[in-house]
Amino acid sequence: MHKLEELRSYLDQLLPGNGVLDYCPNGLQVEGKSNIASLATAVTANLATIEAAVKEGVDVLIVHHGLFWQRESYVIEGSKRKKIRLLLENEISLFAYHLPLDMHQQFGNNWRAAKDMDWLDLQPFAHKDGVSIGVKGRVAPCSREVFKKRLETYYQHAATCAWGGAESIQTVALISGGAYKNILDASREGIDAYITGSFDEPVWHQAIEEHVNFYALGHSATERVGPMALAKYLSQTLSLPCRFIDIENPF
Repeated sequence: MHKLEELRSYLDQLLPGNGVLDYCPNGLQVEGKSNIASLATAVTANLATIEAAVKEGVDVLIVHHGLFWQRESYVIEGSKRKKIRLLLENEISLFAYHLPLDMHQQFGNNWRAAKDMDWLDLQPFAHKDGVSIGVKGRVAPCSREVFKKRLETYYQHAATCAWGGAESIQTVALISGGAYKNILDASREGIDAYITGSFDEPVWHQAIEEHVNFYALGHSATERVGPMALAKYLSQTLSLPCRFIDIENPF
């Protein structure tokens, strides 16, 4: 059994913001019961995830995408009201770590994936407020198609591609989620292939004009990596049951 305040301090130290100005509050977002016996992680605090946490009797839910974001309404109504009500009625604490869970070099969405895929010579890539968010590295030279299949196998998600660079890939960079605009960082650094989660209309032209091979593997799919790795880490280090709640999202 662990105390909520002890867990809060532990998580905040484990996943520091390092001075990055994020788009949301990181850390505890909804306070639940004082005594903690079980944990779960997930990508997003959507209704299906919270309902699953309630059904499984989870005391603490740790997500990448929380309930509160900049420029959103302060009014608690509709589905947000229902989600908060479920958390409060069942005394489930909600923690959210956005950029801290992207950039962590042990179990973050970017570095963990690069290590899992055996990329070499890993280095920080792209910065926000002077702090690196992504990762870059090298792979044994391979074709764009072979690299696409490797990514799809790892993420279990189809890749949307814009192949503007060389046919043979060796240097690679990754920022999970909605970081398609960082293709320009990849271009400036002469990266052969840039990987992220989502895409938008300008990326097609930028990939061709800036001579970069672009791969989008899904916002949710690329951000399952960190919560899954965190669940495994917490179950081992805290000796508490902690599982990943996997809710389908093709986007």
